[in-house]
Amino acid sequence: MSVSEDTQSAPKSASIVALIGVVAVLTLVAAGGGWLLGGQLGLGLAEAAKTEGAKQATAAEVPTGSVVPLKPILTNIKIPQDVWIRLEAGVVARPGEKVSDELAATLAGDFTAFMRTVNLMQLRGPAGIEYLRTDLQERAAIRSEGKIEKVYIWALVME
Repeated sequence: MSVSEDTQSAPKSASIVALIGVVAVLTLVAAGGGWLLGGQLGLGLAEAAKTEGAKQATAAEVPTGSVVPLKPILTNIKIPQDVWIRLEAGVVARPGEKVSDELAATLAGDFTAFMRTVNLMQLRGPAGIEYLRTDLQERAAIRSEGKIEKVYIWALVME
């Protein structure tokens, strides 16, 4: 019995060492190939430039005007009429412009009238919410004669 145990233990230790060696060599080959391919494609420099450009672009897109929250709008929609919607939104005035309480009330009334014409199918998914925001932004720009820069939707609840 002792002879058979010695012969079986010797190949196992050799196969484990061989397996570790093969895995180490393949890891080094994969790392070297990735480094070489990354260097040829120039991904490291391009990614750094894109990240810096994206930071500058988002800083340019941030509005600089004053944010005016509107009172929450609670109304039913057109189709189906038993669905109620609550919209919490705010507007951003252009720099140097002031949004009076009267203008904010007019915008809230206009948004309420618009929400009564909306179909539930129009509000499905992210694209529907984006279209809603765009429509509200157009209405706000018309009502305010260009004083409003953006419209933000903070909450939209349907029941």
